[in-house]
Amino acid sequence: MKHQSCKILVIEDDQNLRDGIVTVLRKENHQVADAADGVAGSRMFAADRPDLVITDLKLPGKGGLQLLGEFTAASPGIPVIIISAYGTIDLAVNALKAGARDFIPKPFSIDELKNKVQLAISKTAEGPAPPPTSNFHGLIGADGSLKPLVEQIRRIAQVESPVLITGESGTGKELVAQAIHRESSRARQRFLAVNCGALTDTLLESELFGHEKGAFTGATRRHLGLFEQADDGTILLDEIGEISPAMQVKLLRVLQRQVFLRVGGTTEISTDVRIIAATNRNLTTAIESGDFREDLYFRLNVLPVDIPPLRERQADLPALIDYITNKKCLELGRSQPRFSDEAQSALARYPWPGNIRELENFLERLLIFTEDQEIQPETICLQQPEKESPVPNGKLTDVLEETEIAMIRQALRDSGGVKQQAARRLGIKTSTLYYKMEKYGLDVERDD
Repeated sequence: MKHQSCKILVIEDDQNLRDGIVTVLRKENHQVADAADGVAGSRMFAADRPDLVITDLKLPGKGGLQLLGEFTAASPGIPVIIISAYGTIDLAVNALKAGARDFIPKPFSIDELKNKVQLAISKTAEGPAPPPTSNFHGLIGADGSLKPLVEQIRRIAQVESPVLITGESGTGKELVAQAIHRESSRARQRFLAVNCGALTDTLLESELFGHEKGAFTGATRRHLGLFEQADDGTILLDEIGEISPAMQVKLLRVLQRQVFLRVGGTTEISTDVRIIAATNRNLTTAIESGDFREDLYFRLNVLPVDIPPLRERQADLPALIDYITNKKCLELGRSQPRFSDEAQSALARYPWPGNIRELENFLERLLIFTEDQEIQPETICLQQPEKESPVPNGKLTDVLEETEIAMIRQALRDSGGVKQQAARRLGIKTSTLYYKMEKYGLDVERDD
């Protein structure tokens, strides 16, 4: 396959590595210029605008992030690939947020370099980049889609009233709570969260209010609860709908009077914390059934925030997929694949009952077990010619397992049971094939 050629500027202070990159790219028929430091690279960019830039992050004179800012300001949309031996996830994410097209941690293979360059060229040739992604304190969406939520968060952050965040599991309720805290005047103080549904009454009371030495068996010293630890800050009471009626009474007292008692204590302690509660339950239904106090509900629900499920955020799905795969690829040390339009459509038709958490888990698994540079719908699921939707009903992880098992069996039949040949047909390593066969209980000596 003939690759599209272009003008590339390589900026790298390691001469051996720079010479190696230049040699590889010239063999791919690219016109390549190179510089040994940031100042020379900046000068060469201004003199002869390249189509693509590959630059190290740590450089003499000017660093890669500074060069990235200069290049994207002078030529908006130019693809810039950052390489670095100092490649932490945070540095990589900062580079990508600043406009880098991709990030390659050292050491990297020749194939990875060529794939990254060709992918960057292909995306540029496709035309204008997709609408930019919004990232507000970790809340991800298509540019503009988060605007109503961001405005609501900023308004809420300016006051001190309690907040009740509702939404299905996995929608990002804790991220919203953290965003409210970070936008508030309490941002420099602590943000602490507790999962109320994961603790017994005794443990939850001690976690929230603390306890005195000797308050119960095992209480060998005084313990400060979250209401003391987060004084002047914010507490998130996650899964608030799971607390018992007895704990609801104690929490209501704190909300009404801003005072509490440590377990085993007799002295009232004043507290000044911002209370944010979150739940995936319908609390009005819980009130009707007698499981939740109405007075506590109205104390908490002063400023309501409802987070929509992922199935109602179709416009945000491409941005979320891109952001999550980028993050996971950096963690896994692999190149980021592209999702074909058909694969994107298949993912969009799945209802994602586990919301963003399920999407994140699925993508992580896909990236671990798939080495393809372009994800196709058949990689995601199988057997849809007769189905109107490319995603059958049920959990996507179950569908993926069925797909993997069927593809492995077919590859083994086609290769006469020779594992090396089957692995090549599947585009995976032989060791990965053995791992999957053991995982799914397939006989490593026989395929059926």
